[in-house]
Amino acid sequence: MPADAPPTVSVVTTAYQAERHVARALRSAAAMAGGWPVEILLFDDGSTDGTAETADRVADEIPEISVIRGGRCGRAAALNRAVSAARGRYVAILDADDIALPNRLTATLPMLETGFGLAMTCSEALVFEGTAPASPAGDLTRTEEHDVSPAALYVSNRLVHSTVLFRRDAWEAAGGYDEQLDVCVDYSFYFRLLRVGGIRQSSAVTCLRQRRGDSYFAEKSHRSYTDALARIRAEARATLPIPLWAQLAATAQNAKLGAEALAHYFHPRRGAA
Repeated sequence: MPADAPPTVSVVTTAYQAERHVARALRSAAAMAGGWPVEILLFDDGSTDGTAETADRVADEIPEISVIRGGRCGRAAALNRAVSAARGRYVAILDADDIALPNRLTATLPMLETGFGLAMTCSEALVFEGTAPASPAGDLTRTEEHDVSPAALYVSNRLVHSTVLFRRDAWEAAGGYDEQLDVCVDYSFYFRLLRVGGIRQSSAVTCLRQRRGDSYFAEKSHRSYTDALARIRAEARATLPIPLWAQLAATAQNAKLGAEALAHYFHPRRGAA
């Protein structure tokens, strides 16, 4: 790709205290198949470990990578600032502790380019703990697609942020990520995008997602999440057609999660999982 030619896709990774994982994420983004011109932006959100320095070393090897030192501004603001710097027509998100599989773009970009009125496409992820598997098992070529309705999203957020690909102009029209939120910023953003266009999901597995007990978000309280969910869903009800069945289902799910959190508070699990 000529230096002055805009890329088709901008891969955006925001990182905070991600020194142990960021090189793996960046290298996986650089290994994605498809042949589209790609740039990879790493936004360091004020890390005090070696995140930025590690990313710099990988960028020395892979010229498509650019490292942005932004200072501590929080997850949503970091995403918005990184997307603002992106030059691609499409933006792919990859969290700093996740791994993009080679089919990451081939499973989602054609779907977004040919889908009339779509703002975003996404796919599935395989969750792992500890050592990452070499690759998911099964036939990766047999996939299905379905549209994500506001009602289904209201009941439960089953979309994986590290699989999403959205139009940059849709991000702008939606107002970006909500910087008033500290958690669930992806969930809020999906509703914002649904007010701009559609969301379509493929059953293809395009990401390995690491479950970590020491992540920044794992340390957030149950109350932080319930407050964020209440705000996000109130905004969704005010701006999108959310049927009563979906509202009742979400209420029941919240009650179940609240009971589980209370049980864990009084009877915490002991020992290694």
